[in-house]
Amino acid sequence: MQIDAEKPDLPLDAPRNLGPFRLRVDPARAAAYARETGGDGSSVPLSYPALWLMEPALSAPVREICATLDAVPVHEAQSFAYETPLLSGESYDVRVLLRCEATPPRIVIDATISALDGATVARIETTLRLVPRAGLGAAP
Repeated sequence: MQIDAEKPDLPLDAPRNLGPFRLRVDPARAAAYARETGGDGSSVPLSYPALWLMEPALSAPVREICATLDAVPVHEAQSFAYETPLLSGESYDVRVLLRCEATPPRIVIDATISALDGATVARIETTLRLVPRAGLGAAP
């Protein structure tokens, strides 16, 4: 897949498995995020794992793909399917399958969140559309 004729094929020919990563629901961060998104701060927002996607180990591969393609990731969609709620202060193991799609050009991030005993807590899918920087009016 190419975004334009001047750029190489996507650097991910096959899906890439990342993790597991041990991540924690930070109580202060969860409460602040809940208030910022219209909640009262008393529970962990369903979309809290979106914050984990900014962890360097998870965001670096996305930045690498975007840099290679001279593209900007634009949030297209996100879904969350929970078996049990996330608990403030608890740690979880997060495994990610990162894959690229050609038409339209985009990155799909499939994440599975597990409790430390291995039980699945949630599955999350995030889709980032890849928009060429040239299409955004950037100087050549």
